[in-house]
Amino acid sequence: MKTVVRILLALAALAPLGCARRESAPPAEATLYRHLEGDPPTLDPIVTNEEIGLRVEQMLFRPLVGIDKDRRFVPGLASSWTISPDGLVFEFRLDPNARWEDGSPITSEDVAFTIDRVRDPKVPALNWKQSFEDVIAVETPDPARVVVRFRRPYAPRMFAFNMPIVARSNYGPSSDPDRRPRSSTAYRLESWEPGQKLTMVRRTDPPAKEASFARIVLRIIPDDAVRFRAGARGELDEFRISREQLPEAQRSADFLSRNRIERVPVFGVAALVWNCRNSFLSDPRVRRALARSWTREEVARRLYPPDGARLDSGPYPAGLPENAPEIAPVPYDPAGAARLLDEAGLTAGKDGVRRKAGKRVSLEFLYPAGQPRYGNIGEILREAYGKVGVELVLRSLDWATYSKRFTEGAFDVVPTNIQFLPPNIDPFPYYHSSQSPPVGQNCGFYSNAEADRAMEAAQREFDETRRLDLYRQIHRLLAADPPADFLWTTDQYFGLSKRLEGVEVSPLGLFHFLPGPFAWRLADRR
Repeated sequence: MKTVVRILLALAALAPLGCARRESAPPAEATLYRHLEGDPPTLDPIVTNEEIGLRVEQMLFRPLVGIDKDRRFVPGLASSWTISPDGLVFEFRLDPNARWEDGSPITSEDVAFTIDRVRDPKVPALNWKQSFEDVIAVETPDPARVVVRFRRPYAPRMFAFNMPIVARSNYGPSSDPDRRPRSSTAYRLESWEPGQKLTMVRRTDPPAKEASFARIVLRIIPDDAVRFRAGARGELDEFRISREQLPEAQRSADFLSRNRIERVPVFGVAALVWNCRNSFLSDPRVRRALARSWTREEVARRLYPPDGARLDSGPYPAGLPENAPEIAPVPYDPAGAARLLDEAGLTAGKDGVRRKAGKRVSLEFLYPAGQPRYGNIGEILREAYGKVGVELVLRSLDWATYSKRFTEGAFDVVPTNIQFLPPNIDPFPYYHSSQSPPVGQNCGFYSNAEADRAMEAAQREFDETRRLDLYRQIHRLLAADPPADFLWTTDQYFGLSKRLEGVEVSPLGLFHFLPGPFAWRLADRR
């Protein structure tokens, strides 16, 4: 007997992609002008792990299961699904009207092929591979049904099926899925002019979902100033505004006559990861002391003017219900930090630097070159740590070297920003002791047996209320014995043309949910 997963009633108004009522096409001049900071490296959504490609691919590929603005599951290519009571068997029924851009039907064979690609060790499917490592079988009883069987239950498993599905026929010897993807949404890629723009056009075949624009032009504008001027002149309908540009935008009557300014969350957590194998940082009292030694609220205001950032107190983005409500961000308390360092046996030397067993307490802060905010944080920490007797040495590395040392755990302290796409905030991959390099992403080699048990229990807990309680318990444990100095959840600013309506802002941002940009339309000026 299977448990039927009910489609949320709140989404009843959102027709499954591909089977919505077809309306008359928009006028020919209905073109949406968006921006990209650069060319995407690829348009193969299985291997994409960067933001630019994800924005383009969202408009071309439907996921098997969608996610709405509140992180709830909604129909994508699958119009319905069931999950076995033990959480090991997932069965999906595909939308019978779904078609690739060449008119061929989207079938269970395409879904099976996509999962096989993810599992292929030669394919760098970093965003999806872990969720499908324990697949036993992928079955295709008929073209409209696919059954996926797993070895072990995993409560957040449904997030794995937010994966875009690709066309099996697009991966033949004469195909070019990196540059010429086969679309399954209302739009298809018409052209790609490297360094200039990507153009999408509305499909005309009957299965295409309703779309409000005949054409979408994604202009490639790497330079912040050039992009801002284009948006100010009304040449872009959507564009990012830097913190430095925000005051000018807010006081310009001409800018505001064409655009409105939206503050948009980034669904992630910025943190300073500590290497718990370091002889000093292995003591949680030292880690808690360092977190108390600096004024994060003031630093956030300096780095993210004019309104700072939302301070985090644990591994989840600020404002989410998974955060334990009584846990506050770490306070600035240099006296308390000094007491904790004394308790840990770190005694002050004549030069002001603490020592333990005769060894100077000196840590290395690695950060990627070309990231001025990380460099600024390093300078602030060096001064703050120095005042409580801990030396911090800053070292800037090129991105490739930084990434290698980070993923291998070859560091003392590193800044990072974890973005949850898809929006699965399970802390297991980052903080469970089994996930240390080279196995997983616990790059600081953190180990806490009680936290391990709570993370394992949360993965097995299918009752949402009890799983929420477990996530909050994990938050409390990581606050008492921190694997990282959790900093803040930042926001971005966007300019949006006043000719647009239907734009929603979600905790996931502007783009990574349904209907998202598919709901954008021209404002009725009548």
